[in-house]
Amino acid sequence: MLDKPHYAGHRKRLRDRFLKSGSSALPDYEMLELVLFMAQPRGDVKPVAKSLLKQFGSYAGVITAEEKELKKIAGLGDVAVAALKII
Repeated sequence: MLDKPHYAGHRKRLRDRFLKSGSSALPDYEMLELVLFMAQPRGDVKPVAKSLLKQFGSYAGVITAEEKELKKIAGLGDVAVAALKII
């Protein structure tokens, strides 16, 4: 039997943790991952979330950033920017 990769089910675990305990149970990069999951249904969004935090400093800094500044982040397209700005 093959073992599943460590990241298998990551999105569900993260979503469940958020629903059970709220945003205070998650670091900023995981909150950003939750938003980015909706914009990018497949693939690893953690590097993009961490790039956003490096550039803008916090979850609040990301969601209040200007659209043109968000679009400068590699891997962040129009759908992801819209998801971040909807909040």
